Amino acid sequence: MTENQHVLALSEESLMSVAYEDEEEILSESERDHLKQCALCQQQLTLYRRTNALLRAKFYRFQCPSGVELNYYCRGMLSDESRKRIDSHILDCLSCADEVQEIRQSQANFEAFPASTPTSSAPQAIRRLIATYVVHQPAQLFSREDTPLVLREDAALVLRDEAPRKEWPRQYQAESIDLSLHLSQTSNGEIMLIGIITSSNAEAKVSDFKGSNVHLYYPPGPLAENSQGVETADSLLSTEVDGGGNFTLEPLPVGSFVMLIRLPEQEIIIGEFTVNQE
Repeated sequence: MTENQHVLALSEESLMSVAYEDEEEILSESERDHLKQCALCQQQLTLYRRTNALLRAKFYRFQCPSGVELNYYCRGMLSDESRKRIDSHILDCLSCADEVQEIRQSQANFEAFPASTPTSSAPQAIRRLIATYVVHQPAQLFSREDTPLVLREDAALVLRDEAPRKEWPRQYQAESIDLSLHLSQTSNGEIMLIGIITSSNAEAKVSDFKGSNVHLYYPPGPLAENSQGVETADSLLSTEVDGGGNFTLEPLPVGSFVMLIRLPEQEIIIGEFTVNQE
């Protein structure tokens, strides 16, 4: 701040704190009154907010685990080495620590088979997307004694025709939506399908998907609709997405299936996939 500025002008530290927290309540009443009247402080605050937004957009999750990896972490599906790495990371990263807490709360409150509620009107027409099945080649990991493992970012996508024999877990993409499907077993040995939905859009939150309907069909599934837009195919299994972007379908028989996910602004179709008895 310049020497000619008003004696009550806010310090740079105060303005940067307001810009970072996006909350003026951290200021005292006199400081808030000054901010309302001081054009120079308002201009400086606007600059800090724009800079903060730019940095967040540029470096969001730059060194953080992905949303999928945090879901695996909360479900205990990672190796000991990966689990210890994330244990250490969330001690210093408040954003990831908050997301882990949100995922765990959602998993604790998750209802696998919620009671269906009848609707009195036909659903509004929304976009329907066909998800693309992709498989990532295993990326090489490099480590040193004094540095954590680093995942190479040049891991290439494998096209459908070049996919390796291992079909699970399965990864899908539909615009900014990423879907990961995994097979597991219930305590009595039945097959369980676990789905994890994330988004590459930095402005989207996994909690936005909470309550979205997930339906599993035998092929051809819900692609044929009548004139009223009501799907004629009866779903084999149905559930809802929890606040962490997770869902489960059980018990799952062996066979081929088609999946429909109704997100708030779009529907995603997962083309035919096969589940075999291992």
